Amino acid sequence: MGTAAGSEETRKSPKTYQQIIMHIRGAISSGELRPGDRLPPETELARSLGVSRPTVREALKVLEALNLLESSTGPTGGTFVRAFSGVGVADSLKDSITLLLDVDELSLEELWAAREAIETRAVGLAAVRRTEGDLATMWGTIESDEYREFDDYFPDITFHRAIADASGNRLLSLFMLSIHLTLRTLAERYVLPSKSKQVSQDQHRLVYEAILDRDEKLARARMEEHLRMAYEVYRHAVPRSAEDLPAQRAGYASTDVPPDGFRPGAS
Repeated sequence: MGTAAGSEETRKSPKTYQQIIMHIRGAISSGELRPGDRLPPETELARSLGVSRPTVREALKVLEALNLLESSTGPTGGTFVRAFSGVGVADSLKDSITLLLDVDELSLEELWAAREAIETRAVGLAAVRRTEGDLATMWGTIESDEYREFDDYFPDITFHRAIADASGNRLLSLFMLSIHLTLRTLAERYVLPSKSKQVSQDQHRLVYEAILDRDEKLARARMEEHLRMAYEVYRHAVPRSAEDLPAQRAGYASTDVPPDGFRPGAS
């Protein structure tokens, strides 16, 4: 009986490297370790924590993968606590989302459903809470769209991020940015129709006008329409599986508009 209990306790106990991870994360959370602080060398950490150097190295690798630490070489090199930013976290989420898409553990439909839930909520809040500064940022991205090719996704990201920022919810902004960084990766990887650029600009203006008028209901409706049309563009450009990749890339590039009768900008 005692042996079984002991076995259960051992099985539930975190591994040594996991304990080190929790220790360092706790020090970061408490402020004992701050962004830019340099950690002691591996040998010193191992000695102070009473563990082996390989165990410390394993824990540090995990913390680097989590973007909590970063390493550099040279005379001034070492392991440092990373400066935290929403962009860094969103970029890490983007990498994970893209990987899930690549291995067919996540579908474009699921990604878009999440995008719609986040962005329609954000645009409704933005219509209520937006400031003059928020409006200026949104309008600036719409104007810059006039002078950029479609393959430059930056204006689209900044427009939607400005909406998220205007919502006043930083977590919504973080999730939205991670999704848009994922979409930027897809836009760079696959051929998207150049004609969809103009319809995107036009829809951005309509969304902006609803936010300007503080019309929450209209802003949500216009965002839903914008996302619906954008989804059609991506749905026909992004292959559903790896075996569809060559045909999708070649076929879509030759038409410059999505199949099935969808024409960006058509009324």
